[in-house]
Amino acid sequence: MSRCCWMLVLVIVVGCVTAEEQAIGPEETFPTSLHGARPGKAFWYSADNGGFEKWTGVPIDGLGCAQCHGAVNADGESYAEPYTPGCVDCHASADNSVSQDQCFTCHGRQATEAKKLALPDVHRDAGMVCWDCHGGEDMHGDGVAYPSMLADGAIKADCADCHDDAELPAGHIDHDPHNGALHCTACHSSTVISCYNCHFESQVQAHVKRAMRPISGFVMLVNRAKDGKVHPATFQSLSFAGHTFAAFGPNTPHATAKQGRRCAECHLNHEGGANQAIAQYNSNGDIRFVTFDEETGTIDWIKGVVPIPEDYETTLKMDFVTFGGDPATPPGPNAGPWSAVGKDLPDGSQLLFGSPLTQEQMAALGFATK
Repeated sequence: MSRCCWMLVLVIVVGCVTAEEQAIGPEETFPTSLHGARPGKAFWYSADNGGFEKWTGVPIDGLGCAQCHGAVNADGESYAEPYTPGCVDCHASADNSVSQDQCFTCHGRQATEAKKLALPDVHRDAGMVCWDCHGGEDMHGDGVAYPSMLADGAIKADCADCHDDAELPAGHIDHDPHNGALHCTACHSSTVISCYNCHFESQVQAHVKRAMRPISGFVMLVNRAKDGKVHPATFQSLSFAGHTFAAFGPNTPHATAKQGRRCAECHLNHEGGANQAIAQYNSNGDIRFVTFDEETGTIDWIKGVVPIPEDYETTLKMDFVTFGGDPATPPGPNAGPWSAVGKDLPDGSQLLFGSPLTQEQMAALGFATK
């Protein structure tokens, strides 16, 4: 072989080795990934971030979270102590496989959407599964420690990965009255969900995760921090020892509809506009999102689009409730009575990774702004 050929082989081999050395594998990125580090709940709950810990005084490691997030692997076999998140949380040891049901064991909102509420979703209905959209970096991380899945860069999957301009129906971009200011999900998500009003005594005292009931049929709207676009949002309400709290944040529901919502669903000032939340705000100066009926022990809530106004901290109201049964009772519809706490505004709230609508945005939707 000539000297020139040997040099070519050397360059190719060295180049391959260098690329391999520079590549970061899952075994290196997983410890700081969302699945490996699991920072989300601690970040939101932390008093330093305005979380509910400020009102409970109970640190995150006193909530019994490890009882849910360990100590068996994907095959249901017990871990050796101490428990450390690893590959076998999701990958069955027999063949390294993963099932979507395994995803649902931790991703409770998606399990509720798909199973408990059986919400239609164009992707799920077409037979798609989680990893058809969420690739390796979403699963195993990219080497960066993100505080939450809502942080910019934490989740790489986005509608535009598959639905670029060429994939959209003819005229879709040309007839977008928002000029790209709305994320796809703001129009195409049929609903977000929430498990209304967590009873935190059950969590603290008995490590039982208890909410009054799941609710759906509504979509809150906020400005998402990562791209500045109007995006669906949801919330989590809580009560503990008479204290109340509500956390709001952008949310990507897995209840996608092919047909986007109509202008009148969001714009009260559009012909035929019938937005209940905005109508309430203009009439009463507030939005009573959830109402509790003491006589029947049930709740009702606003359906449809609920834009989060700039002054939501004093105008977005909901009746907070508390559980009257044994905190250790397994959750369920007949587990025990619920009663009103006597507050319709939370003692504290947080809106992370997003912001409420501006006065200009509110006016465009038909809010009576100041």
